[in-house]
Amino acid sequence: MDDDQSSKTRGNAAESRYRDLLQASEQRLLRLRQTDGRYAMVRLVLFAAALVLLSFAFFASPGVWVWVIGWSFLAGFILAAILNEPVRDSMEREARDNQVTERLLARMNRDWEALDWKVARKQLATVRFSEHQKDVADDLDLLGKTSLYQFVSMAGTTIGARTLADWLAGAAEASVARERAAAIRKLAPRHEQRHRFYSLADHVGRGTGDPDQFVRWAGEDSWLQQHRWMLTWAKISAVLAAILIALLVGSRIGLTPTSVARLALLAGAVLVAVNVVITTVMLGPVHQIFSIAMASRDSVREYRELFSAAQWLSDDIEERDLHGSPGASESTARLDHLQQVLLHDPERSARTGMNALQRVAAMGSMRSSAATFLLYVPLQIFGLWDVRVLEKLEAWQRTYGSAVPGWFDAFGELEALMSLAALRDENPDWVFPDWVPQGEPAVFQSVGLGHPLIRDTSRVCNDVQIGPPGTVLLVTGSNMSGKSTMLRSVGLNVALAGAGAPVCARRLSMPSTELATSIRVRDNLAEGVSFYMAELHRLKGVVDHARELSARPDRVSLFLLDEILQGTNSRERQIAVTQVLQHLIECEAIGAISTHDLELADEPALMKLAHTVHFRETIEPDPDGNDQMTFDYQMRSGVSPTTNALRLLEIVGLGRATEKESS
Repeated sequence: MDDDQSSKTRGNAAESRYRDLLQASEQRLLRLRQTDGRYAMVRLVLFAAALVLLSFAFFASPGVWVWVIGWSFLAGFILAAILNEPVRDSMEREARDNQVTERLLARMNRDWEALDWKVARKQLATVRFSEHQKDVADDLDLLGKTSLYQFVSMAGTTIGARTLADWLAGAAEASVARERAAAIRKLAPRHEQRHRFYSLADHVGRGTGDPDQFVRWAGEDSWLQQHRWMLTWAKISAVLAAILIALLVGSRIGLTPTSVARLALLAGAVLVAVNVVITTVMLGPVHQIFSIAMASRDSVREYRELFSAAQWLSDDIEERDLHGSPGASESTARLDHLQQVLLHDPERSARTGMNALQRVAAMGSMRSSAATFLLYVPLQIFGLWDVRVLEKLEAWQRTYGSAVPGWFDAFGELEALMSLAALRDENPDWVFPDWVPQGEPAVFQSVGLGHPLIRDTSRVCNDVQIGPPGTVLLVTGSNMSGKSTMLRSVGLNVALAGAGAPVCARRLSMPSTELATSIRVRDNLAEGVSFYMAELHRLKGVVDHARELSARPDRVSLFLLDEILQGTNSRERQIAVTQVLQHLIECEAIGAISTHDLELADEPALMKLAHTVHFRETIEPDPDGNDQMTFDYQMRSGVSPTTNALRLLEIVGLGRATEKESS
């Protein structure tokens, strides 16, 4: 079996693994639903029996045994509810796991409709790009419903989504990308652990304890500092409740006068009423804090488990690297920093902090657990238990609050790496790029470069070289032949490389670079900006970006220009395009420009700079004798020998009018 067949087999293996996971999970979910149904029936029968017997005992006074049996049935109902709770939790986990697996499959198949764009759009609403980054992201489809982000992302939290988006739209810097790639190689083989990570991250991301909200709460002022009387009253209330209960118990054994017991009972009723009012009217903000900081004991445990995944970055994992890339044991300072922040700092690490928060969450979760709710009620109505829990929580906040932003910055990086690890696992025939050392000629050179958002069965790959500085790749060809797709293929693979991910190519070497594009330009009628002027503004931004980078020896500007300056006549366009390219060449930028204007390709000044390639079409009659135009999307050397605008008019029925039609 050759390398291509072997790679396809491993890619298919990932899809088969996902389908097997989905099938096994659905079978487990079916069994859990059946068990849950049986528990529901038992609970219904026990509750109904308890209700009937206790009602009968209350109204008919049949004897103590009816009370005993009735209360026994009620206790059985409570026990069944407690035993049913883990089954419900397991059902919820299986459903989440199914969603994760379905998302993994949808990504592999580029099934954009199956991916939840509403959730991704909400996550990406927190992304803040510069105008230059927005232009590049729009031109290359970095973000959006059918975008590179949707293809690579498995992020469940806003901070993970934001980090991944920043990486895709950021500079492709060799040193940073190598560090990320080292982590991706280590994480890719951990199939089961990554799947668990995705499910947990999705759960905390959809809940009220999303990292962004957690970070904001950690930096907020203390609620109890503004309501100090509440803690004082909680302590007084607990002491009063203990005294009143002691007096009532004393009355039962003859130690407390009846009159005192009655007063104690009345005082107890007032105490309960006051605390119920406080709970329902004033503790809403406290419960909101609980829902963010420790939605449940499980949510804190899930965060702790997510942070602990950072230990996988240092484990030596045997990985078959088909393309001779550096081994999985490569060590980098950035990965060590992530582990230090999340795991190894003995006093301020995320794991240490979450262990401490787990103890507070165990107290706070009493109100949300069926097993402990009956214990929580008296603690709350007699002693304002929630206020005591908040006291512990704010003590935790004072100790760890300032470290929380650093925890989640590191976690965002870890979650982005987890997403890109899935891309590595699912596309074993994609390669990590080689980086051109600083000081050597800046050349983007690829073999078998493809568009990563096109399905494997439809993708056509080409060998593409852009650079060295002083040259430009001129891509000619007729309409719909593949010019724009080729430019986007370059840009999207640069974005992947900069994020540390493998690229859709058999081989790629490139310098550290930043992208600048003019592909999808729009006019702005509201501001009175014509299409031509909008293009000029965009091109000025591309040139200004190249000038900024010309002063930096560590990276180069890579520009991608598609059919620029169409809003003017052919001769002026030739001169203007040449002038724009001269500015970019003077900045030592490298790049590619596409055109279907063959006269532009013949411009003498441009011919001196350009390496020209082309795409072409083939027109052949179908069995009915009608012309059909096809494209092979293969890039060839030289200027395009064909045009197709008039033939396309004829094919769609808008060809030259006949004399009869003219009359």
